[in-house]
Amino acid sequence: MDTDRSAGAPDPVPAPGTMQPPEGLTGEQEKEFAVAVARAEHAIEGHAHGRYKQELSRSIGVLGNILITLSGVTPAASVFIIAPVALVAAGSGSFWSFVFAAIVGVLMAFCWAELGAAFPIAGGDYALVGHSFKGRAAPLSGPVSFITYALYVDFIAFIPATIALGAGTYLAVVANIDPRYVGAAIMIIAAAIATLKIRFNAVLTGIFLGIEMAALLILTVLGLSHARNWHALAHPVIGGPHGALVPVAFSGILALTAVAIFSYNGYANAVNFAEETAGPRRNIARAILWSLVITVLAELVPFASTIIGAPDLATFTRSAIPLQYFIESTANAGLYDVVSVGICLAILNAVIAIILSYGRILYSSARDRAFPGPVSRWLADLHPRFRSPWIATIFIGVLGAVLCLTVSLNTLVNLTGASLVADYALVAIAALVARPAGATRHGPYKMPLWPLPPLLALAALGYVFTQQTRLLLEVTLITMGIGVVYWAIVLLPQRGRAWTLRDAPAGEEHEPARAVSG
Repeated sequence: MDTDRSAGAPDPVPAPGTMQPPEGLTGEQEKEFAVAVARAEHAIEGHAHGRYKQELSRSIGVLGNILITLSGVTPAASVFIIAPVALVAAGSGSFWSFVFAAIVGVLMAFCWAELGAAFPIAGGDYALVGHSFKGRAAPLSGPVSFITYALYVDFIAFIPATIALGAGTYLAVVANIDPRYVGAAIMIIAAAIATLKIRFNAVLTGIFLGIEMAALLILTVLGLSHARNWHALAHPVIGGPHGALVPVAFSGILALTAVAIFSYNGYANAVNFAEETAGPRRNIARAILWSLVITVLAELVPFASTIIGAPDLATFTRSAIPLQYFIESTANAGLYDVVSVGICLAILNAVIAIILSYGRILYSSARDRAFPGPVSRWLADLHPRFRSPWIATIFIGVLGAVLCLTVSLNTLVNLTGASLVADYALVAIAALVARPAGATRHGPYKMPLWPLPPLLALAALGYVFTQQTRLLLEVTLITMGIGVVYWAIVLLPQRGRAWTLRDAPAGEEHEPARAVSG
């Protein structure tokens, strides 16, 4: 690798073995120091033949991947925290917002499955987009992939804090604690757990996932056993200012599809654990598709059940905490307390899984040299025992804790909606470009009916994007603009020594070059 200095270039990485340990270390500490330095250097420099070195622990199967991915989606937190945001805005029409988001999810899942199986890299979306534009579309690979990464910087900052801060709303019912402190504590605890071995986290998140599924089953049973508002699904209504039900405009339902997309978001995070998942690459496609199916069923069924089972739909849609009203009016306050504790555990589980995922993205961007030399080396460092990106993980936990203490829940929820739509659109465009460019010709999974899924997804996403508020659009466009400027000023002048997107690490088995469709 060329280490000549040039304007704007980071300090060259020392050659392996040239960094000396500090004085005064014991023999064991010197060994740990040497291992940590070697891993950081390997992660940043990459494999000599253009492939990332296998640094993360490839120790979970496709089921473990799905369990962590679903925990990051956290269906229970989506139903208890995000769905009410849509409910108070569109009443029973929010059900259709979730249906439309599910349709978009199916189209997008096909895109992610094809790209994720072809490029199973911990960097996720930015790596998928970057590799899709290689080949005949290579000049666009750098800027488009970094724009995608810039959007993900928003997610890394806001999404874990959104989920953690939402826990305070429910825990405050059981104990009089400031929700901000609850959220901050959850962020720190979750980050500490996420630094442990990936296999341990797969087991832990699987256990917690079972608890939140039980909470969703309670909602479903209560709703169906008190079913009375079936008509409200076909004819969307919301509580008016005087307690009467009034119709909901279809445009309002479509506008909230972005919030519903946020609610389902995370099923594609299976690719972020690709470098830790054993087996053939097409397992990543399976993990993505199964994660979406389970997510939609786990959210849409209980949410619809609460709408059709609410004793008073007008009160339900205007309640400050709709699901508290629903459970207490169909059962009792004690059950709501029990469910609230379960939701808090589910949210802790979600934050652990999300930090696990985003820690991998931050680690991957650091080994791709997205930051000045020392910062990239720190964030690309792996724990010598747990083989986890521990510095990147702790950074996300601390950042989220600060946001929990300083930013409101509604602001955090709304800031991510339009950016998610833009990210989805970039992945759909990548799925359109990758095949003609030849980037995925050896991929083990091919989506059915290409190019219809990405084209239909883009059409739906384009409309949803135009329905966002001016503020949200401006935040998204500014974020993308910052990404372009940073790439042009900081990364482009380094001429390949920064933003070095490489091929996925070699897996445990070398698959034949065949594709499985559908």
